[in-house]
Amino acid sequence: MKNINMLLRLAGLLAFGAIAALAKDAANVRAYIESDNGRTDIPVPVKIVEPRVAAEQAGQTVEVEFVVDTAGEPQNVRLLGATDDDVGLAVCNAVKYWRFAPARPNGEPVAMKVMLPVVIVDSE
Repeated sequence: MKNINMLLRLAGLLAFGAIAALAKDAANVRAYIESDNGRTDIPVPVKIVEPRVAAEQAGQTVEVEFVVDTAGEPQNVRLLGATDDDVGLAVCNAVKYWRFAPARPNGEPVAMKVMLPVVIVDSE
């Protein structure tokens, strides 16, 4: 089975509606992580784990919701919507291993809810 990477778009934080850069390979993942570096009003990704899914899943969008806690770890990851439940589950399981710099709107870390639409794209 041919593997593909996913294109990640942090399309909206419930509280701020921020948009992050896109990532689909190792170099772009680093650029995505660095795109919000230094922001304190939203959780900023510092480690992204990409799921591997079958190439025929390209074009699907998976919507995931979770809370980034004060330690920067995703909690209560849940699937909001996916065309294919197996792809949705793979994305949810990968997001559980993401790490963030937590939001610090007033200097202290706070937990924040995040909605993450993920578009699956063929990496080739």
